[in-house]
Amino acid sequence: MKFKEYEKNCNEVKALIEQINSFFKSENGNDINVSSYYTNDFIFNSYPEGFRKGIQTSKFEYINNLNKLKKSNILFEIVHVIYMPGIDKNSFELDGSVRVYYGAVFSVDSNKIEYSGYQTINFLDNKIKEIWEWADYGGVNEKLKAIVANQ
Repeated sequence: MKFKEYEKNCNEVKALIEQINSFFKSENGNDINVSSYYTNDFIFNSYPEGFRKGIQTSKFEYINNLNKLKKSNILFEIVHVIYMPGIDKNSFELDGSVRVYYGAVFSVDSNKIEYSGYQTINFLDNKIKEIWEWADYGGVNEKLKAIVANQ
C-alpha cells in the first residue's frame, strides 16, 4: 500500500521538476505557477554553512526565490535525478515520502555552475508538506558572486 503512495508522490515530484525546468527554459516573464504542489504551510529546510540546525523557508519565500532567480537572468536546470522511497524514522517502513538525489546547473550567460544535492520530501494529502535539502550552497553562492562581479 505505501509503495503505491510513494509512486503517486514520486510522480508529483517528477511533474514539479518538469514544471521548474520548463519555467527556466521559457522566455516569458510570468511568475512560476507551482503553488498547487505544496501545502499552504509548506516548509523548505536547508543547511548552509554556519547554520548547523538549518534554515526554514516558507512556501511564499521559496516560490518567490525561484522567481527572483529567473528575473536575475540566472537559469536553473535539474539535469538528472535518482528517486528512492523514503522510510518512517521510527518503524523504518516505507511511508510514502520521496528521497531525491539530483544534479543541477546554474547558468549565467556562458558560465555554468554544476552541483549535486539530496532531498527528503514529505507529503500530506498528495501535496508536498516539507522538504529537507543538503547541497553546497556556500560553494554555489561564491561562484555566482564571482560570475556576477566579473560581468
